[in-house]
Amino acid sequence: MSSHPDGLPASEVLYSESPIDLAVPYDATTAKGKTILITGGASGLGAGMFRKFASLGACVIIGDLNTARGEALAASLRTSTGNPHLYFLPVDVTSYPSQLTFFRRALSLAPSHTLHIVIANAGVGELGDFATSPPLPAHLDPPEPDLSTLDINLKGAIFTTRIALHHLTTTPVVSDRCIILVGSIASFASGPAMALYCASKHALLGLFRSLRLYPSHNASIRLNMVCPYFVDTPILPIAAKALLAGLELARLEDVVESVARLVCDEGVAGRCLMVAPRGSGGIVEVGVDEMEQVEVFSRRVVRALNLEARTRARGWIGTFWDLLVLLLVGPVVRLFVK
Repeated sequence: MSSHPDGLPASEVLYSESPIDLAVPYDATTAKGKTILITGGASGLGAGMFRKFASLGACVIIGDLNTARGEALAASLRTSTGNPHLYFLPVDVTSYPSQLTFFRRALSLAPSHTLHIVIANAGVGELGDFATSPPLPAHLDPPEPDLSTLDINLKGAIFTTRIALHHLTTTPVVSDRCIILVGSIASFASGPAMALYCASKHALLGLFRSLRLYPSHNASIRLNMVCPYFVDTPILPIAAKALLAGLELARLEDVVESVARLVCDEGVAGRCLMVAPRGSGGIVEVGVDEMEQVEVFSRRVVRALNLEARTRARGWIGTFWDLLVLLLVGPVVRLFVK
């Protein structure tokens, strides 16, 4: 990375300037020896990622509420792969203290006591019925909506990202560091009967796009995102499966492959991969041009706000001086304008 379209030095750019060449194989050996944390790793996409990175020789630590399934999966993979550094830890992603404990325990289990990769994967489908609850008489207020979907998909991912940034920044490590957010096709598109799910995944895309603007503070932490189309996993509700019956779904192995590429290709930063059904293109990169155009504008707005803040910080003396200049120069300017 040499420069940014806005003329920023490479040290302030948190995303790769070149699109990912998906036709070029990535070097899977870079995962060996790294410590990878995965939330929601006991089933579905997270379990697929667990299997992949376990087979590549990484130390993989998954967190989930399903203790029985998580412990059984970790024990099975230790046997089948011969990799002893595979662990399960219980975690409730909606609880900040629970996630703090999860990270601390993971650090104690890691061979180097450092973290390299954190994947914020935990998520659920639409819980509750936000828009189509039974009609009530006008004199009754509607009940408070069930926000569990937002708590798990959004708040949980925010907690994971915040704690990951802390540990990846403060823990000494000489190799690659990366955070991956697991979004959805619903990060870009919408659908019926999934209002809060779409809201949570739209917001996760916003989190990703905003964090791309942060200066690295010499931490060199890569941030990437993967957004799968519907995949046949436990997160997919029965109603959605019925609605999608007969249609091609995205494949779990393609989602895992896209995450593996973002983990293993250490030159990829600030990029987003969408995993579509293979008949619709499979793994593709999305949102790059739009994000870069918007972020040039966003950086200029931030600079303007910072300049305004510095001006306010000068206090009453600066304000007095500005007024004095305005009083003296203003009439002269008006003469020329006329």
